[in-house]
Amino acid sequence: MKRLIIGVVMVATLGIIAFVMQQNQDGSTIRSELSDFAFKDTASITRVLLKDESGEIIDLRRIQGREWSVNSEFTARPDAVEILLTTMKRLSVKTPVSQSAMESTLKNIIASHVIVEIYTDSDEPVKSYYVGGANQSHTGTNVMMTGSSRPFVVHIEGFHGFLTPRFFTNELEWRSREIFGYQVEEIASVQIKYQETPKSNFKVTNRGGGDIEVMTGEELSNPMGFDTLLLNGYLSNYKMIHYESYEETKTDDFIDSVKQSTPLFTIELETDNDSRIVHGYRKPLREGYDLEGNPVKYDQDRLYVWVDSNELFVGQYAIFDKLTKGVYFFRNTVEN
Repeated sequence: MKRLIIGVVMVATLGIIAFVMQQNQDGSTIRSELSDFAFKDTASITRVLLKDESGEIIDLRRIQGREWSVNSEFTARPDAVEILLTTMKRLSVKTPVSQSAMESTLKNIIASHVIVEIYTDSDEPVKSYYVGGANQSHTGTNVMMTGSSRPFVVHIEGFHGFLTPRFFTNELEWRSREIFGYQVEEIASVQIKYQETPKSNFKVTNRGGGDIEVMTGEELSNPMGFDTLLLNGYLSNYKMIHYESYEETKTDDFIDSVKQSTPLFTIELETDNDSRIVHGYRKPLREGYDLEGNPVKYDQDRLYVWVDSNELFVGQYAIFDKLTKGVYFFRNTVEN
């Protein structure tokens, strides 16, 4: 109730201010700072703060170059950051909100919005505005400068639709989905254990200078000859491995039961200054069928991935099969 009363007061106040503004200035004399939403020099941005009406906060900070963090805890998705920066750079005013639509637009912005704060090198934002929803025709987005009561419809030239979804405040969706992102020369060792078929275990050790060793077997005690070109091709797969999504729909008990089951594989990768352990598990289905219509217990396309014994994600077999195909992919077929 208290929040509702505050909202009503805000709407009324903004409505009065907007009316006074409309009466005292025509459309051609609107101060430019009220509609200057674009930020052209995105390379100078060091921080972007997104806050929605429910209290969710996304704090994006530039770490170095093109790399950004989310809430000072996770690496941000490069594609999402790039889209956001491009959007902020290319914003342009389509039209001021008409006087007849002013009151409803202000109400909608108060009810549902994201406050965008842009920082460069100072502790205070150099630009701050409210991003609301779509205009009535869904050809633009209602936006208003912080401290102003004059909303505008903004758009991006050549883009048809509204821009609100680009200013999202879901932390999970902002986080990078990268599991492995290593160049071949960075990998010191990679080991894969197949818990159900331990004789297929293998480990690749790269000591540098062309000194590479491949050991196989349950105890990793059997040296194996390999094709160097094919081995490099295999290791290059670790340059870009991502999971598909987060597992947000299952209970803690269900997730614990998955973690306690026997993994399909365990991958341990080490570099000179980093390490990562990834377990892959079958993904149970309540009601599942294969392509022939036969009932199956497990998802045929997706699996669960447990990264560094911390969080459980959903991955695709099409992605992880490149890593778990086995040593036959790079075995030297002409060894004596």
